[in-house]
Amino acid sequence: CAPPAPPPTTSPCGLRSISVGVGALGLGYPSPETIVFRYCGGECPTPPTLHGLALGAVLGPGGAGGGPC
Repeated sequence: CAPPAPPPTTSPCGLRSISVGVGALGLGYPSPETIVFRYCGGECPTPPTLHGLALGAVLGPGGAGGGPC
């Protein structure tokens, strides 16, 4: 009998959302506004996009794939 397969270390690619303060986007000015930032997360094998780079600034390294779901 073979041992059970280990659980996946990454989540599948899918649409995620997070509420982000506009000031956290690094646009150079403070703002009390909050936006809902939608992005693809998990195993999304695509080249980096401007959207993905902006999201990386908000979520940190490895936080988003930046490609279409």
